Amino acid sequence: MLINFKKEGLEVISHAAHGLLAGKIANELHHHVRNDHWVDTLATIMGHDDEQLAPSAKNCISELGMPLDFMENSIPPEKSLAHAQAVYDKMMLKSSWAALLLSYHLEFLYAETAKGSKDFEKFLKNLRKNREELCTLHGTNPGEMGKVYQLMVFSDRLSLILCQDEVPAAGREVEINQSVNDERYFVHRSADSSLTVRPWLFQKDHFKLQVDARYVKEIKFADEAAFERALSSSDIRLKSFVFKKTS
Repeated sequence: MLINFKKEGLEVISHAAHGLLAGKIANELHHHVRNDHWVDTLATIMGHDDEQLAPSAKNCISELGMPLDFMENSIPPEKSLAHAQAVYDKMMLKSSWAALLLSYHLEFLYAETAKGSKDFEKFLKNLRKNREELCTLHGTNPGEMGKVYQLMVFSDRLSLILCQDEVPAAGREVEINQSVNDERYFVHRSADSSLTVRPWLFQKDHFKLQVDARYVKEIKFADEAAFERALSSSDIRLKSFVFKKTS
């Protein structure tokens, strides 16, 4: 979960919703960066953070009773492995191309976590083996897939920045990352509250995106079960972002 503390309580965005927003961002990218498996690529980006464990399985409440954002929540390797295996298996059932692309992301996420865990290291080893077979199946190679993965890297990071309210006011830029075409990308907020990305990587000069956010009035909970109950009955609001190309 991605958690922002607001005046009215907690703003909570699920990993699945963040992944969908990343897919929406990717869908706005300029057509010249698309590939022959674009729908499958979008499916990967949209679903890369699905199959997350429930809060009760993550011990996501701090000693003070406050929900922990995913950046603060330390998850044991065996639980991270459960997520990685579940999301990969689901993606493989959907599309071998999507699973091939996802394998790059899972290795990026969990290369350090896997160290010292024989089961996790075996899982990543199998990913690399499957990657070779799937590259052959689709007539591609790791170099080309690495370029496709950079589209996911860009979209995923920009989605996280938006979900976590990391774009400052007063026109100051935030670096997204160095990704597509090996360029560095930045985002900033204009005087009219619209967002722009430099360099502009999108097909349209103006578009709007939204993500579901849940709002919980309480900020402290007895345990994970209490937090889950509050979250399930919370209000849903649409968090909106307007992007405009500047001259």
